Amino acid sequence: MAFSRREFVRRLGAGGAAVASAAHIIGYGQEELLAFVGEAQGQRGPMLAGTIKLSSNENLRGPSPKVIAALRQHPSKDLGLGYPPPTVSAFEAALATFSGAKPENVIMATGSGEILTAAVMAYCSPDRALVTADPSYSSPNGTAQSIKAPVKLTPVDARLRLDLEALIRGSIGAGLVFLCNPNNPTSSVHTMSDIERAVRTIKERSPQTGILIDEAYLEYATLPGSGSMVKLALELPGVFISRTFSKAYGLAGLRMGYAVGQPETMRKVGRAWGLGSINELQAVAGIAALSDTAHMEWEKGENKRVRDWTQAQFKAMGFDSPDSQTNFIFVNIRKPAVQFRDACRAQGVAVGRDFPPMEKTYARISLGRMEDMEKAMVVFKQVLS
Repeated sequence: MAFSRREFVRRLGAGGAAVASAAHIIGYGQEELLAFVGEAQGQRGPMLAGTIKLSSNENLRGPSPKVIAALRQHPSKDLGLGYPPPTVSAFEAALATFSGAKPENVIMATGSGEILTAAVMAYCSPDRALVTADPSYSSPNGTAQSIKAPVKLTPVDARLRLDLEALIRGSIGAGLVFLCNPNNPTSSVHTMSDIERAVRTIKERSPQTGILIDEAYLEYATLPGSGSMVKLALELPGVFISRTFSKAYGLAGLRMGYAVGQPETMRKVGRAWGLGSINELQAVAGIAALSDTAHMEWEKGENKRVRDWTQAQFKAMGFDSPDSQTNFIFVNIRKPAVQFRDACRAQGVAVGRDFPPMEKTYARISLGRMEDMEKAMVVFKQVLS
């Protein structure tokens, strides 16, 4: 069944069971909500009732309870006020404070995917290429192809990390270098010092090249020395980071993302593409999510606990994976991902799509709650035995 906006708000405020329902809905993006009602594109038939969804890297624990409470309380107050609504400006200020920046350093969008699209539109053209890792998050590749910009694919290194030296070599004269750190789908991360050295080298050799560092999964990184490159983005023109509320914050269904960089960089990106406006309820949720630091620390700890257990289970079976720094793992299952995926799906577990050029032997598995992973592991052991 589909939800109208009115029905969504009614259920959000209906108390008790509706709170759980709202948390469930808000935690999924559009693709995931469609799958929830059995209409996902690219799937082989409708998803079985009760399927454990480990396919799209969303947060199955959902958002902070303070976010749900804030959304329930707000509709009776300020929805009719202001263009833009005053809470949106407050959210922008909160993001700036969180980032150690000023509001003019921040642009907001309906999901960080919009920012990635805008970045490619702003910096790439038929004679200025997009440079990216392979495999990595591929949304920018599609945007580049749509504007006939070349795409330079740089294979990941032997540890399945971004090959920074190769990316540096490929950046000369490029329009945009895209650094997904931690990288999706390989789950690896580079330290801040490694990324800073690469960024400074690229800007020295190719000053007009833009550099976007996608930090969608950074909250989950535990590698010593890893962290946000926001200070470097504020220092250097044409360098910017993107962040999202879809992963660790559990708010994929509300579509909230933002970028941080120098004001002129943000204006260039904002002009290139019609970024969707953050609305009042998104802002309410975002402010509540940022303020609940205790919940975020709990979320990080839970993800690490589940991640360590899951990787240990695969290792005990003889299947290797990089040391994950995300809320998913990338496992060498030694068989085509499609075979593994179809076999798991038949037993009620959905795992990730193909990720060329590694789909012949690797599968991406999102991390759910511990109870989800314990049930799924029974299936994985059967399928891989």
